[in-house]
Amino acid sequence: MCNTQQQMQHREYIVSTSLASNAEWIALIREGCTGNASSFQLRLSRLIARLRREKSPLTEVLSKGLAEAMSSRQSLSRDSAIFQPSLSPVDSDSNLPLTTVQFPVQMEHTPIWAPEVDSGLKTLVNEWKNAELLITAGLEPSRTILLSGPPGVGKTLAATFLANQLDLPLVTLNLAAAVNSLLGKTGNNLAKVLAHAQSQPCVLLLDEFDAFAKRRDDGQDIGELKRVVNVLLQAIDEWPATSLLVAATNHEELLDRAIFRRFDFWLRFPESTPEQITALLMQLGCDHGLAIKIAPTFAGGPLSDVSKLVTRAKRQVVLHKTTFEHAILDLAIPEYLNDDEVKKYLEIKKLKSEGKSLRDIGKALNIHASTVSRILRRISKED
Repeated sequence: MCNTQQQMQHREYIVSTSLASNAEWIALIREGCTGNASSFQLRLSRLIARLRREKSPLTEVLSKGLAEAMSSRQSLSRDSAIFQPSLSPVDSDSNLPLTTVQFPVQMEHTPIWAPEVDSGLKTLVNEWKNAELLITAGLEPSRTILLSGPPGVGKTLAATFLANQLDLPLVTLNLAAAVNSLLGKTGNNLAKVLAHAQSQPCVLLLDEFDAFAKRRDDGQDIGELKRVVNVLLQAIDEWPATSLLVAATNHEELLDRAIFRRFDFWLRFPESTPEQITALLMQLGCDHGLAIKIAPTFAGGPLSDVSKLVTRAKRQVVLHKTTFEHAILDLAIPEYLNDDEVKKYLEIKKLKSEGKSLRDIGKALNIHASTVSRILRRISKED
């Protein structure tokens, strides 16, 4: 009975594996022998998906093997990236590198995004951190993501965040070097960058994506950039699960319509809100009172402007021996400095930072301690 069952299973195995054509197996072997790891992984993933549908006993073995190989390859890539950060393709005319590589990727501060953006990015990170589980189930983590929204709301920072969280090199396209006026050169340069990023685990950032992926019916554009769109479409369709492609644009209306449906993920970044600005200011060193005063001035604008404001204020503190509060108000809303109560508030904050009690501050400013407390409550709303 046991032998009969084994024979039946063996016949099922032969029938199941034969459903994958000889050409598929030959192509898979060829990719492995030539060292084309990205193509091998992509082709094997598709084969596993087919075998899973056919209930082949090979499915579990191949899935586990692929998951282990991907994990080992990512670790190897991370180690080698430390020693080989300059292996970037170059423009054949200018000899300029077509990418910049950052590894390890550091975050200066915790990003502050709109809730829907924060949730989307964390979902993507979770997929990648559980890639082996997905692959074993015949699935893959999202391989491509499109980020769109106004300037300065954190799209480039999102790519940095993803590379940081996934512990992968951040490879960024050098747009100035890639765009070439000679016929065919731009497409060739882009193809080099895409192939480079596909060859090893990384996060590839294509910033200002609309420069390449413009609508093909744009009558003002030259034929070369229209051909580039076809290069992009093919690359996105065939992007391996070992790398993450991140495209960012301020002008989604300029993108070719076919681009949108090719991406696994699409996150729209809304304009900044007063709440976001307040949180960022506090993270960068402002107290709550100053933050809520300044936030409305910057709401709807780039978050990057807020970071620049704080940096400029800190420079003034060093160079002009002023307080941070005075410096940032002077830069953000200088008219506030003419208000008598704001002036007292700044003096109070200075004395408070020196460790003075409310009673001592009142004596120094010739006002009652209760007035000191009232000014702090009214202006800072922190007590």
